[in-house]
Order: sequence, then structure tokens, then C-alpha cells
Amino acid sequence: MKIGIIGAGGIALAHLRAAETVTGVEAAGVYDVMPDKAAELAGRFGCAAFSSTTELYERVDAVVIASPNHTHADYAEDAVRHGRHVLCEKPMTTTVAEAERITALAEESGLVCAMGFNYRYLDAIGEIRNLVRGGELGSVLFAEAGFRRGSALTRSRFTWRDSALGRSTSGSLGDLGVHLVDMLDRLFDSPVDSTSCRTKLQVNVPQKEGQDVQVDDYAFVSGLLENGTFFNLTTSKSSLPEELGFSLKIIGDRKELYYHSKDDTTYFLKSRVTWEQGTFAREEVLASPPGEVPGWSDTFRHQLREWRDAVTAGDGGAGRSADSALADFGDGLRSQRVLERLLTGDQRYALAAPVSR
Repeated sequence: MKIGIIGAGGIALAHLRAAETVTGVEAAGVYDVMPDKAAELAGRFGCAAFSSTTELYERVDAVVIASPNHTHADYAEDAVRHGRHVLCEKPMTTTVAEAERITALAEESGLVCAMGFNYRYLDAIGEIRNLVRGGELGSVLFAEAGFRRGSALTRSRFTWRDSALGRSTSGSLGDLGVHLVDMLDRLFDSPVDSTSCRTKLQVNVPQKEGQDVQVDDYAFVSGLLENGTFFNLTTSKSSLPEELGFSLKIIGDRKELYYHSKDDTTYFLKSRVTWEQGTFAREEVLASPPGEVPGWSDTFRHQLREWRDAVTAGDGGAGRSADSALADFGDGLRSQRVLERLLTGDQRYALAAPVSR
């Protein structure tokens, strides 16, 4: 399977690194609206720098869309109309209307159109999902997930991610929270009931290079899954070093589970007053960047491998097993609907005033 990458940023780099390790996948080249960036990235991996998407489509079987959020819908539609399989980075688009349009187009095409929810492939998520589905915790009563980074504090340049261009989908809730929304669905086999949610959005770093930041760098969501499970989500791009990482707490009527990415491959179970320590296996092939969740780089390998298998099966992905973690455009649309509801919420697009730290 020959793939082309649209976009030449950090996520494109992750996909290209993964492609080098997956048998049956060849990275044919990169396209970006900034030719110099495409040439630089393509040169690192010995592939072509395409001058247009038309040239890219002529040379590939499938396309990875790793461009800015507000361009996803148009690139996805164009790729599908050219008969190319698609792996689109999250969030799917910037509006539900766009997501509905390209999902309908994908479903009619018979192509394998996948979503880049790579955190589904974390070994921790696979292990915890098995514990939940196996009844180890009993009936799940409550879940709490957190995703905390410090990029709003460490990245001083003003970019499209800080602007209103992405309709807030590049803020902490849109960028990090969409993973957690999808993760809850994956872990508990139940979507978020967005009508039950209360949302708080906040900007702790209000300016960069003299320009006002238009997206949140902190978000809190409280609500219910459709199966009645209560949950809290916290996302941040303005956290201090000691706060960084991914965390998950699940309270069942038999046991409680605690996991933090700082503990690497270790999780903890509590039954009454007794603590148990569990571990999960991880074979690391690609080193993850500093500050990322352990195993992050390898999630792109696992995702690419499943996408390859779905494409080569020739059935539009219909033959995937029930345990397959590969997300499709339907999953992307469902998460987009939740995200849009949360971003509007009680705030009506207004962000809370900055707070002092």
C-alpha cells in the first residue's frame, strides 16, 4: 500500500516514522502548502515532495491527512472523490456539518476511511478495556480522565492553533479532549451524552506575540455516558511540569482502578482497603518524544497496520473484527457532535477570563 501524507508538521513526522516499520506500507511522498517544509520532511525519509495533491493522488493508494484542522474536510472530500483510502487526523473537521458531509461521502464510496484516534492503541487502554469488559471492576459507576500538557506555556509563537480559524478545535478540549471523548466510548462501549454535560473553558495564557489567543488552554467537562455512567474530563495545555501526563480513574462497585502515564506500565486496583498492582506488556519499537505518553509513537504503527489490513481486505473495512481498534469516519462524526456541543455548552463560545497562576 503506497501512502501519501498531506501536511508536513509534527504529526506527519510521526506517521512517516511509523510507515518505515510496517511491512506492506510505503510512504510515497509528502504534500504541503509550504513546499519547503514538504521538501525538508520528504528528504529526511527519502520520498517525494509533491507539488500538488493531484500529483500525490496519481502516485498513491491511500492518503494520510495531517494538515491543520480547518483543512481536513476539503482534503478528505477531495481524496475520496479521487478514489483514495483516507486516514484523517483528529478532530475530524471544525464543524458537524462538514463531518456529516464527508462521512456520507465516505460511506457511499466503499473506501476505508479511518480516523486518527491513535490513543486507542495505547497498551494501557487495551489492558484497562479488558479489565472493564471482563468484570474485574464490577459495574462502572464513575470515570475520571485527565490529559495535561504544558505547550501553552512553552510555545511562545502565535500560530493557527491559537487563532479562531479552527473554531476552538485546536484548544485543549478540541485537541486533547476529543481523544478522551473517544476513549470513554471505547472503554465503556457507550458514547458521551452531550446533553447532560457541563463545560468550563478557560484561557490561562491570553496572549502570544502580542496577539490574543482565541482558544482554551484548560477545560473541564462533567456529565454522563449514554449508559448512565458519570464522568469528569480535564484537559490542559497550561499545566506545570509536575502535573503533566495522562491519568485515568475508574470506580466500580467491586474495585477501583488508577492509572497515570508517569507510572509507565503499572496500574493500581483497590478492593476495600487492599491495593493490588498490575502491569501490562509493551514492546517499544519507536521512542516517544519527551513529554508524550509512553508508547505514543508506537500507536501510529499499530493504527497504520490495522488500516493497511482493512484496505488490503478489499471490503471497505466491513470485515474488521469486533476487537479492532481502528476508528472510522462514523466514530469521528460521533465525537465531532459531542465536541461541538461541549465547545458551545453554557459558554456560547465565550471563554472564561484568564486567571493568575
